[in-house]
Amino acid sequence: MDRSTRTLLMAGATIAAAISLTLTSVAAQDDEATDDMDAMAPMEEMEPGLHVMDPWARESPMLELAGAAYMVIHNNTDADDALVGASSPAAEFVELHLSSMDDEGMMSMNQVTEIPIPAHGDAVLKAGSYHVMLIDLVEPLAEGAEVQLDLEFMTAEPQTVSAPVRAGMPMMSDMDDMDDTDMGEGHDMDDMDEEMEEDEG
Repeated sequence: MDRSTRTLLMAGATIAAAISLTLTSVAAQDDEATDDMDAMAPMEEMEPGLHVMDPWARESPMLELAGAAYMVIHNNTDADDALVGASSPAAEFVELHLSSMDDEGMMSMNQVTEIPIPAHGDAVLKAGSYHVMLIDLVEPLAEGAEVQLDLEFMTAEPQTVSAPVRAGMPMMSDMDDMDDTDMGEGHDMDDMDEEMEEDEG
């Protein structure tokens, strides 16, 4: 297993577990974000085009491998569009991901090729759903910092936004309290450590 594959595997497991631990706080944050958006100017007053609103990244003091960024993209045009790619100087690799929860409450995360942005509608990137995954961070994301995100769209011109880093992730001490069941099937960290040692040997 090469380094990037190990990175993705470990990052995916840890982020999925962290998301599972913070569903309640995320819901509260989403409610606050909705209130903030309601206070903004009516959508019909916006210029035609795609508008990236409230971009932000979650701090990662306990995880140097990966981070995640969120935002709302409003499409003030008559045609559907899509977010098809992203890059950032803050990470070696940037991917579009979708997290979801099954009927048993287990989180899964998968890479997607695009995030739809319907005409006169929104693409909502948030924890537990669509998000921008930052892999192999140059340095941990610290609260108060800014992350540059270069966004690519199917039709619209590319946009560069600055995403402030906010608190929200559990600390590593919280992660240490989780057992293999918390990590979900196929995400046993001890097994991954042993596999990495075998590969490197």
